[in-house]
Order: sequence, then C-alpha cells, then structure tokens
Amino acid sequence: MGKILVIGSTNMDIIAMLDHLPVPGETVGNGNLARAHGGKGANQAVAAARAGGNVTFITSVGEDDDGKKMLDGFREDGIDTDRVTVISGVPTGTALIFVDRNGENCIAVAPGANDFLSKDIIDQAEEAIKNADLILLQLEIPYNTVQYICKLAARHQKRIILNPAPARALDEDVLGSLEYLVLNETEAEIIGGQKITDDNMEEVCRSLRELGPQQIILTLGSRGSYIFSDQVRQLVESFQVKAVDSTAAGDTFCGAFAVSILSGDSDIISAVRFANAAGALSVTRQGAQTSIPDLKSIKEFLARQ
Repeated sequence: MGKILVIGSTNMDIIAMLDHLPVPGETVGNGNLARAHGGKGANQAVAAARAGGNVTFITSVGEDDDGKKMLDGFREDGIDTDRVTVISGVPTGTALIFVDRNGENCIAVAPGANDFLSKDIIDQAEEAIKNADLILLQLEIPYNTVQYICKLAARHQKRIILNPAPARALDEDVLGSLEYLVLNETEAEIIGGQKITDDNMEEVCRSLRELGPQQIILTLGSRGSYIFSDQVRQLVESFQVKAVDSTAAGDTFCGAFAVSILSGDSDIISAVRFANAAGALSVTRQGAQTSIPDLKSIKEFLARQ
C-alpha cells in the first residue's frame, strides 16, 4: 500500500446548529451546541485513513486536553502520529462553526498551535517526505511553510495534492509543484481571477492548469466534480442525498481521492466518483470527523447506486 503524508491543521470544532445563518448584527437563538474534532489537515488525514489509506500526519497541537483528545482520535483511526508536534503554552486550534437547517455553514478559525507548524518542524520530518508516495496539503497552516513543503517535495520528486483552503493567491513555485489542484468554485475564482459559470468552466480550469498544476479537479457541491487534464475533461456527477451538515465534505473528498488515486486500481474518473461518494455520505451526518465514512460504508454506498 502506498504511503500518504498529510501535512496540515488540527482544530477542535465548536458547532452551533441554527435555523439560519446570522447576518451581521443579528443574534440567532435556539441553537444546539456540539464539539467535534476537526481542522482541514486532520479531517483529510482521518478521511484518507478511514478510506483504507496508509497515513502519516504532520501537524501541531497545543499541550491541552483538546490536543490530547485529537491525538488519541488519530491513533484510533490508525494514523501514524510520530511526526505530530506538541507546542507548550499555546492552545490547540479552534474553529467556530455555524450550520443552518439546510446543512450550509460558515466558519471562523483561531489557529492556535497551527501557526507554529514551522519550516524547522518540516526539516525534522524530511525523512517522512522522502518516504511518502503522495503528499496532501491545505492552507490552514502558515503559507511560508506550505511553500517550503512544496520546494522539498519537488526536490524529492514527490506527487502533491493541494486543496487551497482557506482560499488565497498562490505563487508560481507552489502551483508548478502540484500534480493535483483540488478546489471549489470560490477558491478557483480567487486563484484564477475569473467568475465561474456553467459556460466557462472548462476555460477557467484551462487557465488554472496553465499556472502550473498538472490536473485540476473543481468540486461543485451537489452537482459533482469537474476534471480537467490532458486526457480527461468531464463532469463526474455527485450522488443525491439529504444534507445535514456540509462541514467536512470537501476534506472527506480530498482524503478519499488521495487513497483511490494512489491505489493504482482507479483512473481519475473512478477516483473522483469514489471521492464524490465519500463526500456525499459525509454531508448526511453532523460534525467534521464524526461525519467521515469508512471504506466499508463507501463501498456499500457505491454498490447501491
């Protein structure tokens, strides 16, 4: 089994389930409160592990109860945590999440220990980068660390998947190091500088690919995912489910996609379909990591379609 190295954030999610999302100045009452393990890096590591991947996770957590609980959770999912750094005197990252009755959400993040995931920590983990068959990244850690990871990974000729969330502009060196850029419409518009419509989707993806990534996967929520590469330009439709909470759907997609594409048994269309199934299952459950399905559930879901 190939080795997946996930490098990214770990957060404790504090979730308020509301009738509707508040607008500026509005207080929405009668919410239900929950706490769940999250963070884009952690979610993707858990998603990859549950989908059957051999996963090592590089992250930083605080020396607090939240950090200890998160570490225990990673180990229960079979993730190699030898490269997790505990930062003393700093809280574990926290995300404040509002979710409405339709499963839509808005999120604010206090990075905490995630801001301390530095180049020095990456240097100490260079052996893990050398040994990885695929590296999965996001942008909830310092951007200069992401730049450094991409430089190291390129030096060792490693395959990289980047999910550029939270969205921001990306430099040429990062974009040029990527095999896969997996992003949603908002992220594509920020990075590519063009508003996406049904008519110009291929054009936007072509422009993104010209910036450096070998293959683009544009995730479109309930509509599915659009693939743009030399060989494939195709919409892979999603699966119709009743959405409860979309919090970790994109992360679940990325982790499942990494496992499927690395397995060697799947072409990119099959890998995206597998990832669409995992993402669809995740929105039927509340929370981030609590919503992420295992391999058996994904296979059974696909068999029913």
